[in-house]
Amino acid sequence: MGSLLSSSKWRLLITVLPLTILFGLAKLASHRLGWEPWAFDSQTGALFGAATFVIAFTLAGTLSGYNDSADMPVQIANSVETMQDTNLVLAQVHPEYDAALLQANLADLVEVILGWLRNGKTADQVEGALGQLNSNFAILLPLAGPAVLNRLQGEQARIRFLVKQMGLSRDTDFIGPAYVLLEVFLIGAIAALLLIGTDRFSETLVVSCLMFTSFTYLLLLIRDLDNPFEYNGKSSVDVDLGLLEATRDRLRQTP
Repeated sequence: MGSLLSSSKWRLLITVLPLTILFGLAKLASHRLGWEPWAFDSQTGALFGAATFVIAFTLAGTLSGYNDSADMPVQIANSVETMQDTNLVLAQVHPEYDAALLQANLADLVEVILGWLRNGKTADQVEGALGQLNSNFAILLPLAGPAVLNRLQGEQARIRFLVKQMGLSRDTDFIGPAYVLLEVFLIGAIAALLLIGTDRFSETLVVSCLMFTSFTYLLLLIRDLDNPFEYNGKSSVDVDLGLLEATRDRLRQTP
């Protein structure tokens, strides 16, 4: 049970539950003090509908961006593996060629990218690791010819582009202005939930707490999805780097 609750997928809900308890206490106090002048009508229904629409619209756009980001480590791993395949083929065709040099640099490149993502290392280190490949390409050129070199440099450029895209996604708040609108609707919905009264308070309390939990959870989820490369121990939806780790481990092995 402990491991289930500590799972990252429950982190957001665990964060929201204390807020839900506070909201429930506020709702109870509002009821006891008689501060429930509103009744559920078409206007409050329109408020909840508008809040739901804005949250759903923003969530859909954020999920689309997150899916694109989730594919970036896969593409980097694929480019590295492609260069390594070419490296091993050349080693078989030219026995005098030492494939271990490029393989070691590719492993270092993946290691630097992982460190950049997880430990906050600078992007300059990634660029340096990419530039280090050029010395390996210079050795390969007399053996493989321009065609193979162009292929390797194409994969190198692709990795450089993806790294810049990942950095942009991590460092830029793309939907910052949208948060203002989301928070306005959230505050309005919470105020309405506190002020709406019915004859059956227990039913109102349960429904209000569920709606508060849903709205707050979705707002936090959107914020989390907007930065898929956070890796600070607080996020529950960071992009998986397992494939990059597996690629690094394979490259560390003796060719």
